[in-house]
Amino acid sequence: MTVRYVPFLRWKSGEKEALRNLSPTARLNVVPFFLLGADNFKDKKATKKSSSIPAPSVFAMEALGSWGTAPFFLDASPLPNDASGAHPLTNIASSVLSSGGQPIPATSLNASPAYSAAVQSVVHTQQLGVALRVTLSEMTSAPSWLPSWPFPLPETDLIVDLADSAESVLALGAAVNTAFASLASAAVWRSVTLAGTSIPENFSKLAAGNYTRPRFEAQLWSQVANSGLFYQLDYGDYATVSTATPAPNIAWGYPITVKYTLVADYLICRGVKTTGVGSQDMGPQLVKHAKFILGFAGRGRLATCWADDTIDKIAGGTQSPKALAHWVSLAVNRHIELVRSVLP
Repeated sequence: MTVRYVPFLRWKSGEKEALRNLSPTARLNVVPFFLLGADNFKDKKATKKSSSIPAPSVFAMEALGSWGTAPFFLDASPLPNDASGAHPLTNIASSVLSSGGQPIPATSLNASPAYSAAVQSVVHTQQLGVALRVTLSEMTSAPSWLPSWPFPLPETDLIVDLADSAESVLALGAAVNTAFASLASAAVWRSVTLAGTSIPENFSKLAAGNYTRPRFEAQLWSQVANSGLFYQLDYGDYATVSTATPAPNIAWGYPITVKYTLVADYLICRGVKTTGVGSQDMGPQLVKHAKFILGFAGRGRLATCWADDTIDKIAGGTQSPKALAHWVSLAVNRHIELVRSVLP
């Protein structure tokens, strides 16, 4: 079997760079799930040499440049309605489609009326299907809401998103296997994906040092997928640091911390603040993190991974460590490359 991988991304600049630098192999059987918020959906202002570009067209150009023409899921529900009360998803999808892309709208059971109307319009016009993102409890209660689901199940990708509760759900043991074995209309859905993460929102409770944290979401997926299900269970996770939207206006001086994905764990290199007692500038800390990753015994370097090549160059002093946004690119690129390489 070939398991499809669904990495969740927030459409930050670092994530776009990570996608652009994926190897051809890492793109196979990968359908990213883009969570599009207002901070990353803006018009491009006019300059002396060019006219302004509306936000839907900006997103379409960025999606084409970062991901190409392959399918992707798009959840634009956080965006506000326009002046007419309509949701911008319709214009976004139209712009992407006209650029050669394949946006599959993603929604939830509690989506707003305006967003739900836009999803229906896009599905009807583009004929690419739809993704339904549900919680575990919503999955188990599917018989109560399935009759009112407005789209054919063979055209619906069901994504069971555990968010940051992968560790606690894993602790439920075989009960989780039973829940997925009992999924209503399991063989009828176009696909079924189990997604989640075990990375905390931040690392504020960690002292400076290097740590590993199990990839509980990967353990959980392996447990359920190999429990004798009569349908294929695809894999999803949060390729970014956590499920939470990054807080705005974070004061400079925070500890310099990076994440690196291993086969069974996350490697967390926790630095120190850049201001105050015991502080150190960001650049030297990032170089130190790169050197630790380079020498880590269980690293599992990937030969075709842009992030691994870049980290090696930073550790060797032949490339600048740049800023933390660059390390978001490195973390996401390594994560997707690694996950795709170890999935069946």
